[in-house]
Amino acid sequence: MKEHEPASPVDLPEPPIEHRAFLWTATTIVTAALLLLFANAGTLAAWVDEKPVSEVQQRASAAAGGWKAAMDATGLTAPRDALHARWKQLQAIRFGTEAPATGQ
Repeated sequence: MKEHEPASPVDLPEPPIEHRAFLWTATTIVTAALLLLFANAGTLAAWVDEKPVSEVQQRASAAAGGWKAAMDATGLTAPRDALHARWKQLQAIRFGTEAPATGQ
């Protein structure tokens, strides 16, 4: 709005930015990212291994494999691995005369 224009009754001042909301959001995102990095190392390693083979992919695969081994050693990946194993068991269930699933 320009100085010579009268104020409109619908023009409301901008609300102040709440820094606490920004801090809360940033903390939530960082916490979720770290939780996934530590507890979901197997998925990260599998994702890297699916990429087309190149020199960079080979280094990333080695790093992801090392990270997974380190997280396996600490036991942080055990809940995810148990849930994944149970999910695969449920996927393999067949009913009646349904043919077994082929490897995908």
